Amino acid sequence: MPDPFSFYLTEAKSGWLESRIVLDGQHYDLSAHCALSEPLKDLFRCLCDAHGLDAPPDMASDYRHLEFEWVGEGWLYYWELTPGPDRRLDVSVEFKGKREVGGAEYPVWKIAFATDWPTLAGQVFTQASELLWMYGFSGYFERWTKDFPAGLMMRLGHLLHGAASGTEDFAREMGYLAETR
Repeated sequence: MPDPFSFYLTEAKSGWLESRIVLDGQHYDLSAHCALSEPLKDLFRCLCDAHGLDAPPDMASDYRHLEFEWVGEGWLYYWELTPGPDRRLDVSVEFKGKREVGGAEYPVWKIAFATDWPTLAGQVFTQASELLWMYGFSGYFERWTKDFPAGLMMRLGHLLHGAASGTEDFAREMGYLAETR
């Protein structure tokens, strides 16, 4: 049975990251600005921190980056990943709008779904790789005005390939990108 969930990075331009979640045939577009957070770093860090967990950690004693927000102009996307047994991830993404700075938040949509860590991590890695193949590091910098978070992406690549996240092997890291072609 095909996975009812897909994640796409559709564009990086002028400090904005456009992405799409497809869930059971419905499309949810997300448009995040880099002024307060860097969305790709959030995704990479979250997936690295969720790797290997089979239950939610005690955040007071073992902080993990499992919740984050993407910021737009007048809107916010709240992400929350909850690890479970057998590499399961419960994912919640909530879209809220604000009509004025400091004003009340109004719900627009909220989606929740379950997937597994390799599926989500693999889709995020492949989509980020596609951005690099399309624009290169310098083209990404031109569109995003920040460097591509290659280090965190490669840590995720190591975990996807069963290596320790701190593995230091440039040839292997370039091989991960080659696999997506």
